Amino acid sequence: MTDPTVSIIVPTLNVAATLPACLDSIVAQTYRDFELVLVDGGSTDSTLDIAKSVAQQSGIRLVSHNEPDQGPYDAMNRGIAMSSGGWLLFLGADDTLHATDTMESVAAFIGQHADADLVYGDVILRSNGTRRAGVFDLDRLLFETNMCHQSIFYRRALFDGIGPYNLRYKIWADWDLNIRCFSNPALVADYMDIVVTNYNDVSGISSVVDKEFRKRLPVFFWASAMEVLGRTFAVLRRKDERRAALREFRVSFKAK
Repeated sequence: MTDPTVSIIVPTLNVAATLPACLDSIVAQTYRDFELVLVDGGSTDSTLDIAKSVAQQSGIRLVSHNEPDQGPYDAMNRGIAMSSGGWLLFLGADDTLHATDTMESVAAFIGQHADADLVYGDVILRSNGTRRAGVFDLDRLLFETNMCHQSIFYRRALFDGIGPYNLRYKIWADWDLNIRCFSNPALVADYMDIVVTNYNDVSGISSVVDKEFRKRLPVFFWASAMEVLGRTFAVLRRKDERRAALREFRVSFKAK
């Protein structure tokens, strides 16, 4: 069996109530060149049985693991090691792919953007039904908001250099990773004007503020501000140097 183009990585822990809808949205995809990597943190309910049953009935390739972990980002790191796809999508067990042709649209986009390191689209927020995302850059990540990782397809090779998720941040490790990605001037990130995921922003862990990461953000703010000031001072210094050189020229010219 050849390696799939995409690995859909889903961390789970006692999610029997929400997992069926997530898996149904994956199984319904018209594009089939993917594998499902389910990384379970030691569920005691029927989570794994549901996943195995759906995989058997649908014929999708399931890679599963059942072992205690340090939370969803630890599970996502483990999922990277378990996966074999060239591109990675991280879904929550309470999220769903937006439409049956979502993966087909993404695959077509990737095929047209061969130099991309990550591609991303939008999500529909479950809380109010609005569409969220649009084009991102480093400034938007630093000063406005994070991207939903449920809408991002990362090229696997990124995690060899920029990854993995930093487990110091229990909730916003994906924000930290995205900042590291967009801070790399060589990285190519392309926006897809499509909805990728129906995102559960109501009860997920992202609804809680990670104080440790929030404390780190001012460091980025100051770094950005100092870079701007540095460029400004450099311009002013060059202007002063030009003025001084002009004065010296005028003085020497008059002396002649």
